[in-house]
Amino acid sequence: MESGSAVGKPNTLPAGHLSRHSLATQTEGHSFPRDYALERQKSKMPYVLISTQIRLETGPTMVGDEYSDPAIMNYLGARKTTILGNNFSEYHVDDPPRLVLDKLEKIGYRVVNMTGVGQTLVWCLHKEAV
Repeated sequence: MESGSAVGKPNTLPAGHLSRHSLATQTEGHSFPRDYALERQKSKMPYVLISTQIRLETGPTMVGDEYSDPAIMNYLGARKTTILGNNFSEYHVDDPPRLVLDKLEKIGYRVVNMTGVGQTLVWCLHKEAV
């Protein structure tokens, strides 16, 4: 299942989705929520994968791996977990994917593609270098 965009053109989420978070800073055309670490504006992490199980569309959402940018994970309110038997860690939030996508859009990420893999939904997001 593809996202329906033309080849080579990324999909973007509709603009104007604001939540309860107040916006404090305008920088290079982006509004950054107050709790986002401004020193991380030029993230070393241009791609983010998020995923959820189809039967759990309301959360939790997997938002990163053990190498993910801690400032972004903190902004999302993610907790780092290691499932018994795995030799790696993942970051999870209780929010549904739609809320996670809204939060990431506010800090400059755009959906590049979305797919289903078995019983898992996966979104790939990218942030342009500023």
